[in-house]
Amino acid sequence: MTARELVLNFVNQYNKPFDTPLVANMTGLEIRELEPIISELLKDKIIRLASHRESIYVRSNRFSTNLDKQLRAHWSFDPKAALALLDLIERRSFTSIRSIAEAFGRSRQWVFVYLEAMASVKVIGINKSGYCVLDHQKIPMVGSIVIKGILGELRSKAGMPPKQRAPYRTKKRMAQHPQQAL
Repeated sequence: MTARELVLNFVNQYNKPFDTPLVANMTGLEIRELEPIISELLKDKIIRLASHRESIYVRSNRFSTNLDKQLRAHWSFDPKAALALLDLIERRSFTSIRSIAEAFGRSRQWVFVYLEAMASVKVIGINKSGYCVLDHQKIPMVGSIVIKGILGELRSKAGMPPKQRAPYRTKKRMAQHPQQAL
């Protein structure tokens, strides 16, 4: 492994600010060997100076800025779990994600993600009486396409009113004085 590869490996794995002596200590290289490599990485914009006074560096792309575009990018959908959720929806009538989550024994967020993935490939739908099963055959396709906000669109097309949240002051008043809120 070359000195440049060692430094690149360090930079890609180290998420905190660093200086030249730290890189030398962690890679086992001499400081005089590191200086041309670090200036090259600065020129290539792989790292950037966090402090000019003390020569402290950070990796340029430390934080992912495209998280919104990659909705559920690393989520793996289990076909058995999707099938179990479908069976539950078929057996009972549900109008809310909370009631499905309570009956299924999973979190609301988990149920929402699965319902959104299943609605995106038209495995489930929403009618006036709540969630309904459309097609069992498309279960293997769950997760291949996830359309953000599809559940809200389906609710509005079915004529179901959108879920409204209570204003902050109402929530606060209900928490402090539950008898007066009624």
